[in-house]
Amino acid sequence: MIIAALVIVIPTGTSALVWRSRRIYPGFGRWTVGNLLDTLCLVFLSLRGIVPDWITIVLANAAALGAGVLFFQGSRKFRGLRLLWWPECLIGALGVAAIIYFRYVTDSASDRAIVWSVALGIFGVACGITFLTDLPAGRRLGLTLTGTLFMLAGLVQLFRGFYTYMYEPQADLLGPSALNQLLLLGVVLVMVGRTFGFILMAGERLLQDAQQLVHGSAPAAIGSPAGAHALGRTVPDAEVRRQLQRIIESDVFRRSARMERFLSLAVERTLIGEPEKLKEYALGRDVFNRDEDYDPRMDSIVRVEAQRLRRKVREYYESYGRDDLVIVEFHSGSYVPLFRYREFDEISRAKDPRVSSTH
Repeated sequence: MIIAALVIVIPTGTSALVWRSRRIYPGFGRWTVGNLLDTLCLVFLSLRGIVPDWITIVLANAAALGAGVLFFQGSRKFRGLRLLWWPECLIGALGVAAIIYFRYVTDSASDRAIVWSVALGIFGVACGITFLTDLPAGRRLGLTLTGTLFMLAGLVQLFRGFYTYMYEPQADLLGPSALNQLLLLGVVLVMVGRTFGFILMAGERLLQDAQQLVHGSAPAAIGSPAGAHALGRTVPDAEVRRQLQRIIESDVFRRSARMERFLSLAVERTLIGEPEKLKEYALGRDVFNRDEDYDPRMDSIVRVEAQRLRRKVREYYESYGRDDLVIVEFHSGSYVPLFRYREFDEISRAKDPRVSSTH
């Protein structure tokens, strides 16, 4: 156990150095802290018989479950998905409560093993699904490696919980059995592998972003078939749709169904080359449910809500989307969105606000 903790310190320290020294992406910080919690879990477990069992049992399991929560949240943030919060936090809290119950109310090492295995198995499978779903071109190696490691680790944990429940109740979770030795070896390999998987994923995404900035950073105004063709060469439709999903799933748009519908309709009609359907009258009918008697000169709802939409899009890019490469924006007086890659000076300012726009 001590050797395993020492081995894990190396990739954990590497991850922390990357976090501090280079441009990384949303989720990387959670992965780094999760690795630290996993390391602490191994340290606490190695101290059993030396320190009180509330450290070697309760704190150790709480650290492992906390790491599971952080890994899941980090995976969703890296893929541009909205954080769920309540499911993962509920699983973690229930897991810790069950560990306490099966130690101090009904002392059962076997039941603790089942709870620990099932909870960590759920987190592992959930992370694996998040990483392995909708793999983008150019970034598949890191996502596939990391997602596969999480998936395998999660399935092994679920199998261990099932096996313990059905066939072999355990009196000592860390006893010198072949199953425990294999499990510990697997834990070490997975923890080392996924840490470098995190670094590889961030590196692949950084390289892809740099290549896209070099080859396709010019703004693409879409308002005609020619403009739509230009979009295909600069910001592919699939990337625009993924960016749209990130925006509408953020907290900025989560509680505004009408703004979400407005933005989604504007983006989709632009992508399919129908900007003529983004006139004020059409938007009033299709987005705001106005009837056939709707007169834009008398009812200014579209103009008012369009100003609000522009503000919310700017708010998104100033907060949740400050690291996003694809920009969706609306110019004043137009309901047709523009799609472009973030310029280099914008990235510099996002990274360091002191960098001026003249650099």
